[in-house]
Amino acid sequence: MLHARGWRDARELTTLVYRESERKHLALAAAGVAYYFLMSLVPALALLAAVVASLPVLNDSGELASFLGRVMPAQALSMLDEVVATIQPYRASLFSFGVIVTLWLASAGGKGIIASLDLVYDVRTPRAPWLNRMLAFLLTLAVGALLLAAVALTLVGPFVERALAVLVPVQSWWLVVWPYLQWLVAAAFTFTAISLLLTLAPNAPAGERLTLPGALLAAVAWMTLSWGLGVYLHYFGEIKLDRFYGVFATPVAVMIWLYWGAAAILLGAQINASLASWRRARRASDGS
Repeated sequence: MLHARGWRDARELTTLVYRESERKHLALAAAGVAYYFLMSLVPALALLAAVVASLPVLNDSGELASFLGRVMPAQALSMLDEVVATIQPYRASLFSFGVIVTLWLASAGGKGIIASLDLVYDVRTPRAPWLNRMLAFLLTLAVGALLLAAVALTLVGPFVERALAVLVPVQSWWLVVWPYLQWLVAAAFTFTAISLLLTLAPNAPAGERLTLPGALLAAVAWMTLSWGLGVYLHYFGEIKLDRFYGVFATPVAVMIWLYWGAAAILLGAQINASLASWRRARRASDGS
């Protein structure tokens, strides 16, 4: 009996998520968010590269590239080297007025997320435009700080290995374990960043903004899509993509990744919104 009710509840919730996603045209909204993400990607990478290159601990863009390779496909990661090479002569200027301008440009993605999450939660009265822009700026700053912290955590590995090597011979199994630990750090960063967006971005009542189920699904989907798209393009689609799009192949691959990533975030938010609505309806029916 309980098993049958569980399947019925899951079917009702899935149907509700699908209908609400279609009603709100979330696939179209994801395309808009992907556009905002694309506009903010280059300034964000430029700023991150400049920060990483200027910190005494993170003094090599290799650590940043290694970490980003776990949350984006290789085709998108290839843009990082070009960005680093381009901004290298102007790195110092990014830490004056330029850092604010670059961060402001990078916050375009946050602005798109805020507008789309307001759509997901049926927000009737959005925040004032200047307030949304400031919130997007702060969210971009917070996500960037999380990214730097995650990159810093990946640097702990060699120190831990050397410390453990004094006590036990760890080289044999450390080479096997450490890549999985790096994936865990990347997954934790992705989940935390998405949770932050889903919690703070929409102008919805706090009681309606569930976070855990949708953020968990979105994080898993983001990591899976990044890995799967990279594998597909590398082994099956890259030659066809290059042949058809030519010099535009890399931007097209990046746009596909950004679109599916944005769709994962919006779907996670819709799951949270539908789950809250479904629970309210269930309590009302049980009370009556």
